[in-house]
Amino acid sequence: MDAKTSSSIKVKVTASLDAGLVKDIDAFIKKSETRSRSQLIEEALRRWHKEQKMRELESQIEEYYLSLSDEERQEDRKWNKITSESARQLWEE
Repeated sequence: MDAKTSSSIKVKVTASLDAGLVKDIDAFIKKSETRSRSQLIEEALRRWHKEQKMRELESQIEEYYLSLSDEERQEDRKWNKITSESARQLWEE
């Protein structure tokens, strides 16, 4: 979902946070371009969500490569060598 699309509809959420953390958040907001606690929390959660999706993708890629047979790994290495050599030749031109 695009950030611009999702920002048009907001849902109010209540959370209890450590007082020291809230103090640090407020101090950060005063020094930054962030307009509010809500904006800061939303941006932090977006980054967290993106990281979670990346970790899931990395896990799926790792699972795929671990599932390859020895023959498939050898073929993959051969293709890797071919594409690396082709890329190097293109860069040198």
